[in-house]
Amino acid sequence: MTRSTTVVVGASVAGVRVAQTLRRRGHDGPVILLEREPGNPYDKPALSKTVLVQDELPSALGTATELAEENIDFRAGTAVDGLDLVARQILIHGEEPVPFAQLVITTGSRPRRLSQFDGLRGVHYLRTRTDAAALRAAFIRGGRVVVIGGGFIGGEVAASARSLGLPVTIVEAAPRLLARLMPTEVSEAVAGLHRDHGVKVICGRTVTGYRGGSDIEAIELDDGTVLPAEIVVIGIGTVPDTAWLEGSGLRIDNGILCGPNLAAEATDGVFVAGDVARWHDPTTGFYDRAEHWTSARDQAAVVAHNLIADGPPKHFATDGYVWSDQFGVSIQHVGRTGPGLRTERRPTKVGRGQLFVHLSGGHVVGATTFDAPSDLLAVRRDLASR
Repeated sequence: MTRSTTVVVGASVAGVRVAQTLRRRGHDGPVILLEREPGNPYDKPALSKTVLVQDELPSALGTATELAEENIDFRAGTAVDGLDLVARQILIHGEEPVPFAQLVITTGSRPRRLSQFDGLRGVHYLRTRTDAAALRAAFIRGGRVVVIGGGFIGGEVAASARSLGLPVTIVEAAPRLLARLMPTEVSEAVAGLHRDHGVKVICGRTVTGYRGGSDIEAIELDDGTVLPAEIVVIGIGTVPDTAWLEGSGLRIDNGILCGPNLAAEATDGVFVAGDVARWHDPTTGFYDRAEHWTSARDQAAVVAHNLIADGPPKHFATDGYVWSDQFGVSIQHVGRTGPGLRTERRPTKVGRGQLFVHLSGGHVVGATTFDAPSDLLAVRRDLASR
């Protein structure tokens, strides 16, 4: 094996998995893992769920000691400033650059912001464990909660707040919850789940302003509705964390453009994984970007293989599996949804939960389940076999 240095920027699940997989597959060259946040790398799915409700710390993806035992040079609290592709160096704020022979970018994404709320106390975004700790403290103090955004993160935060007994309203600009991801039938089931637990759901309305001085007191909607709120959580999606790459020469368009093998376009020895990757899908001819834990983990395996394999490169393919836990209900999805597909509700094998199948020309091309994991697994296996 080569002893050339591999640098991984971003100790996300993708970044840590790349570094660990390289070592476990016998790569003996230096591996450096850089991370902006201090402390051990950690898993993020729990931030909107158990971390808020039970005041638990998110699970560590590996402690500094464990990473060191795998001969991974983990450098927490490292402020990466930029990338010099010509000199093949990572630029570090206030420190010497870090040279690399091979580079993996796994810096993830950051929350999309509503600038009119900047600087207001009581307004929260959720992406890091620091964000989660601040939101947990606000929930413990109590108050009326308005969640702006009806995607998975918004739904999970709303469920967590409601489980703590707080009054909660979800405001979604689209006509229904999860409109970008799910068909109407699934959206209605998710909205029903929230309403059954006392959450007020408002769709088709946009936020136009707020009331309050330095502290949020209420938000205003485009139809004149005023929603009192001491706690506002904004969950309207994310944007790839690529600002530090400006001027680097990488091709960036809603993520770093890369091929099916996850190699960054027009570069040599630079790979991308996780939320920041926008890869070319040869089956559709389009570029795609996923913002889910499963995709990040699977992309990490592809990147690690392609970094050290002598044979042909692997291509990344996804079955679209995602999940969410809300009010103790496990919502799982696999496969396709979208225009031109038909959705049917069908009985589950075990007589509980809900099963929605998504069809194209009479063939099942996807499924969404509520507390029906065996049904979801059956569809997932069928899709894989085809």
